[in-house]
Amino acid sequence: MKDITPRERWDVWMVQAQRFAQRENFIDALGRIRHVLREVDEALPTLGATEAKRLERFRARVVRREAKIQGDFESWNEAIAARRQASIADADSEMTRPLPYGPGEIY
Repeated sequence: MKDITPRERWDVWMVQAQRFAQRENFIDALGRIRHVLREVDEALPTLGATEAKRLERFRARVVRREAKIQGDFESWNEAIAARRQASIADADSEMTRPLPYGPGEIY
């Protein structure tokens, strides 16, 4: 079995975060992204100038991905809040509608 480098592991986690976000599992996606950021930040001081420059570019990509997922999460939450508010606002008209027939009730 091949040992993977930290960069390969971070790339896998980035793909996992993207797939979590596609399934609207934003909490896990953001957690995975933030874990990558934490590990990248810990690795940066230990690298030479050339490697650190490459890792800084990778970190910038991670930050952009985090911002996009965070934005998607906020808009998803806003859509849910709007549907909830519309349902609450429609409560009076819903209360005037007759209840559906229950099991065994045929009129």
